Amino acid sequence: MRTTILAYVIAIVGFAMIVAGAWGLSVLLETTDEIVPVSLTDYAIEIEMMAGGLGMVGLAQALGLLLEINAKR
Repeated sequence: MRTTILAYVIAIVGFAMIVAGAWGLSVLLETTDEIVPVSLTDYAIEIEMMAGGLGMVGLAQALGLLLEINAKR
């Protein structure tokens, strides 16, 4: 039971990271170079955050599959 809750928490955190990364990327895309110069590393940080969120969601999926396999034994 606790492992199932852990899988849901990991999935929710993963989705939150994806949303936060997408929001940050949209803010960077709206920023013009006249206001604040935006470097390539600023974009990389947001893309890395979204990729980390995808990794967390994948980890939650793997944990759910492991629970399903272990329950059938």
